Amino acid sequence: MNRIKPWLFALTMSLVPMGAFAGVSTNKPTNSVSIIKPQQNNQPIIIARSSFDSELLRLTNAERRKAGLQPLRYSATLGKVAQSHAKDMIKNNYFDHTGLNGSQPSDRAKSAGYSYSYVGENIAAGNKTPAETIRQWMNSPGHRANILNRNYTEIGFGYTRASTYQYEHVWVQVFGTPSRNARR
Repeated sequence: MNRIKPWLFALTMSLVPMGAFAGVSTNKPTNSVSIIKPQQNNQPIIIARSSFDSELLRLTNAERRKAGLQPLRYSATLGKVAQSHAKDMIKNNYFDHTGLNGSQPSDRAKSAGYSYSYVGENIAAGNKTPAETIRQWMNSPGHRANILNRNYTEIGFGYTRASTYQYEHVWVQVFGTPSRNARR
């Protein structure tokens, strides 16, 4: 049986529903795609729901700190969105920002009740640890841009593992900034 090489197809998407992104005025999402080979503010940060989430938050904020950016706060709502997408990809054996129901990261955030001015997503597969995953994302221009995007203030994480899934491990970061009218 020919085993699939564990290439990682990781996509990033930054969505700005009303306004400009990367100097382009648009009401449509701006996408960037990266294909990666695996490699052997002053507000309080809310502790994440799992040790992987806590480590991903720590590592993500360490990268932001190096770039002189404010740390992201953990959002339980974005965490649910990320975890749900990670589980769906494993359960239905696919790897994409677009859910099988056609949903985009912005749709999933909105469905979860997250009213946003900015939202974005990083996905990865194949890595066994948060450190490997963050390193992979930081070595990819599109993913790095999401992690270091100064417009984001919150983040949530998803992680799922299944030995029957082609990459075994799936990681999701969902970034967001609540809209100004959102109730906190």
